[in-house]
Amino acid sequence: MSAKFVVIAEDDPAIADLVQEVLRERLAVETAVVANGALVTDAIAQRRTDLLILDLTLPGLSGLDVFDLVRGSPAHQGVPVLILTADPEHARSAAGHAPVIGKPFDVDALVRAIAEIIGTASVAA
Repeated sequence: MSAKFVVIAEDDPAIADLVQEVLRERLAVETAVVANGALVTDAIAQRRTDLLILDLTLPGLSGLDVFDLVRGSPAHQGVPVLILTADPEHARSAAGHAPVIGKPFDVDALVRAIAEIIGTASVAA
């Protein structure tokens, strides 16, 4: 069985690096970081994606526009989306039932939410 694959759409390098490191170490998943919203659908099209972690404020194309594209595309609509944003209230009102985690975030809570979505157990605490 191949490792789970998560695309992290985040333009803040510090946050992207933290999320990527935590996912690799604690959930043993493979990751790719995309810093431009216009490139997110290309990234999830390149490989079967188990989760898209999506910031709302991305250059190129906003996270909400990316969310709408993913949900509206027959090829991508099955990809789960977790929104990681500094404006969680706006995200909740705009993205319907997608799970939302606000920034700043608790790493343990983020790991638990991701593990639940992709169906994997944490390998280290």
